[in-house]
Amino acid sequence: MAKKCIFCGEEIPAFNGKKLDCGGYTETVCADCFEKYHNLYGVELAQKILATGRAKNHIGIRDYLNERIKAEQETLEREKKKEEEFNNSHPETGKCPKCGGSMRQYGPITFKLGEETFLFSDLNRLMSGSMAVRLERCKECGYTEFYTPNENELL
Repeated sequence: MAKKCIFCGEEIPAFNGKKLDCGGYTETVCADCFEKYHNLYGVELAQKILATGRAKNHIGIRDYLNERIKAEQETLEREKKKEEEFNNSHPETGKCPKCGGSMRQYGPITFKLGEETFLFSDLNRLMSGSMAVRLERCKECGYTEFYTPNENELL
């Protein structure tokens, strides 16, 4: 019995079928459909395969699709939670002078002073010391301003 392509339904001559793997399940496709769909992975490929109604392992692929969707949702929730924690730990300080977005405060951040030279560059940096600054960055456009944390450091 000749196999049929799961995408177009065309009969595939013996030894001419290509294999696509989706969630550990292998499906046979014709050469044209392989070229069309071989770059798809994960959720997108599983959705395309299930939409045809021809998948021989439709239950396994459906379960794989549900697992992937659930994993992606959990990842999005974790990222959203991290962003909320980050925003709560870096208070807004005002509006950006360029775009009007919210400025976030970071710091103090320590910068090493001194020049990068051909000889003795590490020694030069050690001798020059460092400077602590407070940083404000726009969340929208990335505009950044530096401030000294207190006036005593300028002296």
